[in-house]
Amino acid sequence: MYRLIRFGSFDLSYANQIDLIGSGVINTGYFNLPEGGALDGFGAQQRFPGVVERTKSLRLVADSEQELSHLFFRLMALRGKRDRLYRRLYNGEEHWVYARLVEIAATRSYELSKFRFIQDVELRFVCQDGAWRGIYKGAWLLNSGIRLNTGYIIGSPNQVKLIGSPTLAIWKVGEADDPGRAPIRALVITIQAGGADISNVIIERDGGETLSYAGTIPAGGKLQVDCAVMQVTCTDVADAYNNLELGPSADLGAWFTLLPGDNRVTIRYNGCGNGASADAVYYEVWY
Repeated sequence: MYRLIRFGSFDLSYANQIDLIGSGVINTGYFNLPEGGALDGFGAQQRFPGVVERTKSLRLVADSEQELSHLFFRLMALRGKRDRLYRRLYNGEEHWVYARLVEIAATRSYELSKFRFIQDVELRFVCQDGAWRGIYKGAWLLNSGIRLNTGYIIGSPNQVKLIGSPTLAIWKVGEADDPGRAPIRALVITIQAGGADISNVIIERDGGETLSYAGTIPAGGKLQVDCAVMQVTCTDVADAYNNLELGPSADLGAWFTLLPGDNRVTIRYNGCGNGASADAVYYEVWY
């Protein structure tokens, strides 16, 4: 299991902690049929939570009334702010998700606090994702990326050279049987052109989605498909979305997915040139 330990730089590891660690509500799309029953608009696709609320009850402890007041007002100053909410698992691993602190509930018991400098509070966070982020794939992070959050990319393990069409890439996401590992949906796919133009790019995962780009990537240019924010850029073209086509198996909420384990991805294209490559970067995702 896990416990919530930090919001931004504010330490949540205080006494008397109670964490709400549920999954959040899954959105459905059922349509009632006139003759009875219902049609599932999402078919056989697995659905994921959208916004998830998480609450944490804890007891602030200080050495003086002044210190306790300062601690409480520091917490109050975080209301409405968006930052990383961190959790720690049983094995010491830490994950994070972007969240906003939307409510601080506190009841002052003068009897309990007569001889002790304590304050019980309940924090309510709204998280924009139901999953938690782990290690950034393809980067070396100072201090495991937990506090500094600064990455120095030294070479992505998912990068493959494009030396002839089609090119097979094996994009690995841990092991298929890793407990708690979730599919990657917020990834960024990059096609780097070499000494010649590249056109008509098709990216297809075995048993999964297909992305097709009908435009041309100029020599030395770069096509970037950001599945997290659903944005397509090509060199100097800030919005190249019109040239992207999603395959029939794509989910509008997830253009492209990498499942836990080995993902066989075939990349087809016209043209190439020396120095061309394909890459996918992402944060590991955990339930």
